[in-house]
Parts: sequence; structure tokens; C-alpha cells
Amino acid sequence: METLINFFVLRPTFTFFGLKVVWYIYLTNTLLQAYVAIAGIFRLLAQRGISWEAWSPNFIPLVLGIIAQLALVRLLLEIAAIVLSTWRSQSPNQGELQR
Repeated sequence: METLINFFVLRPTFTFFGLKVVWYIYLTNTLLQAYVAIAGIFRLLAQRGISWEAWSPNFIPLVLGIIAQLALVRLLLEIAAIVLSTWRSQSPNQGELQR
């Protein structure tokens, strides 16, 4: 229960293993959403009688959006890993502001 509370009040609760788990869950979610979107597009095109080759240039924004989203999340997770590694190596008094 304490871990859940720490998560929602934005206290550092994750380890490197936790960050890996978050990354793989997010990656799976993104791939699943992309599959659902593309399958829906193909189904809609088939209902309208449009070949997917004629519509394929419109996939570029979809793919770029997915790649940009994955890159941003990966970057933020790397920053979180760096913060975790420096936070754990500091002594407790070094992290406080000096008055």
C-alpha cells in the first residue's frame, strides 16, 4: 500500500527493474494501439472499396507519431534512470537545499 501511495504522490519508488517493466508495458500498449488503429483503417478502406496502396501515404503521420511517442517515453525513462542512480548514490543530506 505504501508503494502505491508513494507512486501517486510522486516520491521516487521505482528501481531500474521497475523502469524496465514500465517501458515494456508501454511498448506493448503502443504496439497494441497501433495494431488496432491500422486494422480499423484497413477494415474501413475495405468497406469503402479503396485499395490500401492508394491510401498508404497517409500512414506516414501515423508511423511518425508512434515513433515520436516511443522516443519521448524512452528518453524520459532514461532520465529517470539517471536521476535514480544519482539519487541513490548521494548521501541523504546532499539532496537538500542549503540555507
